[in-house]
Amino acid sequence: MTPLSRPRPVRIGLFSELDGETSASEYRGTLYPKQGAFYVRYEETAEDRGRCSVTVKWNAGGLAIVRHGETEGEQSFRPGFRTAGWLRTGAGRLRLEMETAELSIAPEAADRLPIEIAWRYELWMNEQWAGRLNLRLVVQEENEE
Repeated sequence: MTPLSRPRPVRIGLFSELDGETSASEYRGTLYPKQGAFYVRYEETAEDRGRCSVTVKWNAGGLAIVRHGETEGEQSFRPGFRTAGWLRTGAGRLRLEMETAELSIAPEAADRLPIEIAWRYELWMNEQWAGRLNLRLVVQEENEE
């Protein structure tokens, strides 16, 4: 485990489950530790959504995800709360609402790698229920196996 004190290259694993369907993606990015928070930035390319830069921010207040590029959007997650967000793709802009049931991070202090963030939420898109999601983001040193 490596103490976090400076920006560093990382590998990011994103594991998701939506209504029983699972997927896994791996990215390379950069971790930026800040006082009381950290940011992870990586590039995402998806056939249906194009290319975008993703920034994940975690602090004591919760988790936020911001996308810039061909797909743009903002989402935030706070356990026990329903939060608003949005997503804009080539097909238009969607209003999002996320009701977060659970959000955890290990290690709890988030001061060493690897870091694992897990969250479970229900998603509404334009006021229509879109599903129940379970996500897990694993951030580790670029050279770890």
